[in-house]
Amino acid sequence: MVTPLDWALRLPAPVLIALERLEQAGFEVWLVGGCVRDLAIGRTPLDFDLSSNALPDQVLSVFPHAFATGLAHGTVTVLVEHHALEITTYRSESDYSDGRRPDKVLFETDIQKDLSRRDFTINSMAYHPRRGLLDPFGGWSDLMENRLRTVGDPGTRLREDALRMLRAVRFTLTYDLSPDPDLVRAIHKEKERALILSVERITHELGRMMNAAHGHALLAFEPSGLLPVMAQRLFGFQPDNLALVQLLAAWIRPAWHADQTVPLFYLACQFSRTERVTGLGLVPVPGFAAWTARLRSILSPRSLQDLREIFQQTCRMSRPASRHGHAMLYAAGLRLHLDWDRELDAFTLAVIIRVLAKTLALDSRTARQCAVDGWSLLAFIQPGLKSLGPELVNLRQQIQLEEETGPGSGLPVSLSELAVTGRDLTRQLPLRGVQLGVFLERLLSYAQKEPAEHSGERLVNVVRHWLG
Repeated sequence: MVTPLDWALRLPAPVLIALERLEQAGFEVWLVGGCVRDLAIGRTPLDFDLSSNALPDQVLSVFPHAFATGLAHGTVTVLVEHHALEITTYRSESDYSDGRRPDKVLFETDIQKDLSRRDFTINSMAYHPRRGLLDPFGGWSDLMENRLRTVGDPGTRLREDALRMLRAVRFTLTYDLSPDPDLVRAIHKEKERALILSVERITHELGRMMNAAHGHALLAFEPSGLLPVMAQRLFGFQPDNLALVQLLAAWIRPAWHADQTVPLFYLACQFSRTERVTGLGLVPVPGFAAWTARLRSILSPRSLQDLREIFQQTCRMSRPASRHGHAMLYAAGLRLHLDWDRELDAFTLAVIIRVLAKTLALDSRTARQCAVDGWSLLAFIQPGLKSLGPELVNLRQQIQLEEETGPGSGLPVSLSELAVTGRDLTRQLPLRGVQLGVFLERLLSYAQKEPAEHSGERLVNVVRHWLG
């Protein structure tokens, strides 16, 4: 048994108090699960779970501030110095008829029986400040050797709970592990069982995968074929497995905003429907124009309502997130573009978000709100681009103007109210395509800040000055 002497120093006072109270009442108790795993790799746990031979009623009698949160599974939540802790009775499980939850739960008196029912060896360790580490399945050595193994036969573990397949991917990406080959083969054999999982469970695990620090570790799961099955459950189609794995291995990173993860997975799945990806770490996109064209094809106006339905109803995203999911996708696309080609300046990138969002939105109000969402996300994922902040404020001011100002007020709130049109600019200046849209958006911002300088001639001269 390993005895890590310094772990006790990282346990907060409420945890030590809870351990002491249960032991004074005559019960055995251990720290278990993710908090032990985090202690083993030097992280300070955010949550602490305790497991004891005390029955739920006995735990309730020991702690005056406690309430049953999962009585059927032996879980009681106690409050110690305003700190919530879950204490669960040792248990064993059997008969997983729905492939997700046990039909039978038996309370046990032996901690080793409780540890033997858990999914992976790295989650099957127990720790006590005086007794040290209890590690009957080799979780410590697996962590030290960056290996992910199941407790016992991997096929049996996955058939008990299909969510363990997704958890295997998430732990591998989070801790930079190498999945055991038998585990990958078992996932391949059982991958269709992911279709029985709830969308909420899949999107929760997916969000944590997409924010992991070690996207390259996803490549080890390519033989499993799991990701296309997840796409089938969420979006109703299966993309190319190799293309999807290689795209996500290059894209996954901790910087993604939580609301971007499902749209980003959708984007990767759509791209993987039509072309295979070659090479690792880089995705072959010929240029910004081609990139935006492909985004437009995926997010065309005719599919906008379907996209919102996919995000909100099928993927259970919040209403604001699903309503502006396409803006989030543009922000994700621009973040990826910034990784490939840094020639465009930040202001131009930000304005292009508005141009693209307007081509997809159903009305000007929605378009501008989508632009704000996309711009906010771009500012979040690229905090070093200082010029985004002022223009984001300006966008929000434009929305307020639309809400507070009626027609004929003298302040333009849309491109149609500018004293100059795109045709006016193209007749006098060498502007075409996206560049024309960019300068029109800049003129709109200028005219709102300088309403007295709103004549057509003045605006043409302003653009001429910008062009140098």
